[in-house]
Amino acid sequence: MKLYLMRHGEAASEQIDPQQGLSAHGRAGIENLATRLAGQDIQFAQIFHSDKTRAKQTAEIMGRILAPGLMPEQRSGLKPNDDPHKLIAEIESWQQDTLICSHLPFVPSLIVQLSGQPQGMGFVPGTIVCLEKENHVWKINWMETP
Repeated sequence: MKLYLMRHGEAASEQIDPQQGLSAHGRAGIENLATRLAGQDIQFAQIFHSDKTRAKQTAEIMGRILAPGLMPEQRSGLKPNDDPHKLIAEIESWQQDTLICSHLPFVPSLIVQLSGQPQGMGFVPGTIVCLEKENHVWKINWMETP
């Protein structure tokens, strides 16, 4: 099973969009990233996102391009300051490739907790990281940015 952890794309300012959905630049960046990844045979069996508009829109774009027909699901526990440790037992039970679209500091914190590796990577908006479990240990396979 592969776990894809992603920070939402660039959000619009609160003055432009009070819900802070994706900016035009952010939307284009996620579409470009998803299109690049589509050529690498990446698929998702489930997609989860937080209740924030920008995470939902990011998940929808990724799903439309990489998993047509799969509906992303909103779930609790994925907000910026939620405790990622509460999700680990559930992740360990999953058998299918999964994408989680969330926020800072949640995404890098979850990566650290799963892999045990200090997080030294930058997470610009739209960054996605692929983790895979090897011998009961989560390893970072790759990271891409828009």
